[in-house]
Amino acid sequence: MMTDSIQRLIDATEAERLAELEYFRGLSAKKSLKEKVESGMAWYPIEITKAHYTLGEAIEVVIQRPAIKGSHSFKTGTGCQLSFLDQDGAQYSGTVSFVRRDTMGIILSKEVYDLKQVSRKTRASVERIYDERPYRVMKEALETAMSLRSGPAARLRELLYSATDEITHQEQAPASSGHYGLNPSQNQAIAGMLDSELVGIIHGPPGTGKTTTLARLIKELSHQEKQILVTAASNNAVDLLAERLQEIGLDVVRVGNVTRVSERAISLSLAERARGHQDWNHIKKIKIEAAEAKRQAEVFKRKYGPSQREQRKMLHKEARELNKWARDLERRITQSVLDGAQVICSTLIGLSHPDVSDMRFRTVVIDEASQALQAESWNAMLRAERIILAGDHKQLPPTVKSAEAQKLGLGVTMLDLLMGRISKSHLLTTQYRMHDQILAFSNREFYEGKLVSDTSVAERSLDDQPLVVIDTSGCGFDEARHYDSTSSHNPGEYFILEEHFRQNISKYEEQDIGIISPYVSQVKLIREKLESEDLFRGIDVTANSIDGFQGQERDVIYLSLVRSNDKGEIGFLSDARRINVALTRAKKKLVVIGDFSTLGRHYPYDKLLDLAESVNAYRSAWEYMSP
Repeated sequence: MMTDSIQRLIDATEAERLAELEYFRGLSAKKSLKEKVESGMAWYPIEITKAHYTLGEAIEVVIQRPAIKGSHSFKTGTGCQLSFLDQDGAQYSGTVSFVRRDTMGIILSKEVYDLKQVSRKTRASVERIYDERPYRVMKEALETAMSLRSGPAARLRELLYSATDEITHQEQAPASSGHYGLNPSQNQAIAGMLDSELVGIIHGPPGTGKTTTLARLIKELSHQEKQILVTAASNNAVDLLAERLQEIGLDVVRVGNVTRVSERAISLSLAERARGHQDWNHIKKIKIEAAEAKRQAEVFKRKYGPSQREQRKMLHKEARELNKWARDLERRITQSVLDGAQVICSTLIGLSHPDVSDMRFRTVVIDEASQALQAESWNAMLRAERIILAGDHKQLPPTVKSAEAQKLGLGVTMLDLLMGRISKSHLLTTQYRMHDQILAFSNREFYEGKLVSDTSVAERSLDDQPLVVIDTSGCGFDEARHYDSTSSHNPGEYFILEEHFRQNISKYEEQDIGIISPYVSQVKLIREKLESEDLFRGIDVTANSIDGFQGQERDVIYLSLVRSNDKGEIGFLSDARRINVALTRAKKKLVVIGDFSTLGRHYPYDKLLDLAESVNAYRSAWEYMSP
């Protein structure tokens, strides 16, 4: 049973890998460079503004594109290819190390000895490429998990994949609440995790202070354990926790698959910590000397005899010895930084980085566990004696592209498997984000009515209408698709959004506002309007997908649901977790726009409509249309 479950995950991981490989092959074969730029898969033209050595023998280049309209799909950790269009088609694969507006950093994975080779201004492009490394890491972790015979990870495997409905007998009795300076449910969660033997769960619904709770828990763990491993599937989640832990006085090192992280956590990265070492400048000089020796060895000579051959041989040897010296110094510096850290922070895949791959811990904390694949979670769980999972399985699951992989269970997370089956599972119940009326729907439909609003937010609103649901039924605002897109958009819904915004603009001057849609085509439409319409000048407004807004909050949220058709089809909106994320981003005002003659045939939209009517929050779109 256990080995069968893991084998299915291995098969699912392979199916997902093949689906992504096929996608990138199709993209490369069918799209021109211009089309790739327009689809967000490439930047062109670009200018290389900086090139420098970073940790290891890698070179990081910083590129910039003209300030142009349109979104893109590059993010930290994305595999990419840098192509020089006027250097005989030279190409270098690499990994995105950071993205800030129209500037991107890339760590080149192909060894380059001469910085001048990539630093000069030249015609160049960068595009996303297929990267199989995450799949290789996940497969290796699953195979290791399947082969275990004893130890904490083997026991955890038995708990996860046993046939029993309840496994609470494997855990100690629930702990009483401790006193850690937080609210009662947070204090009890910390006490429960400290008292857990093998596995514990902190269930953190939106706005309940999960990150604050984890930070305090890790602080308490640091009094008992030399080092704690903190990880998550995404770079953003890891960076947020790393920054918070540093703020409360812990010595944090951020490591992983890339040597730069987000701007807010860059000072904590292993690369930056190493650069601060007194011997770092010495390493840079050695690398420059090695590059110069190799360059001299490869200089073309018209006369080439035995003496020139011997000279070239000596120069190559000198380059190798200098590089080995630099590597040895780097390893010593890196080990010194890691040894002194109280907390090691990394993405789940990044734990296979050579600098930390052999490290072991008493406790690993996996944040945003509801978005982590089992396969990548095993890469962390194999390295610790105790696992603490934190997240909310009532929000968005991990993204799985392959239907076959989904069928084989790739989208089922550790939280899904363990929730309700262990005693060390603690729900955070006090929320600090939203008005009671905004909370009401998700609280009732997803959290059994157990959440309560802190008094500081329960009645906080811009006006007497914290929730507005605008129904476009009968307005003729049908969804549409571009001929070359699989994503839907709805210009009519944007029209209603704009009119409502215009009527309330006097309230928005000091607020931050988010506009959300489940469909990227609608997000693209809205972003174009934000850039071109005078209505939004001087107001803090951002637009993104539901997936892109998970983990974020705004004073005001507009939600455009897009789907409007005679057949009542709503696609992936049928996943109730998606609407739960969207409805819990707003603090003071939430405006939902949709065709409820289409949506209202399905759960949970029928329940949302019922709630809106019961609190006088229902409006017809006709109210916002000129006669």
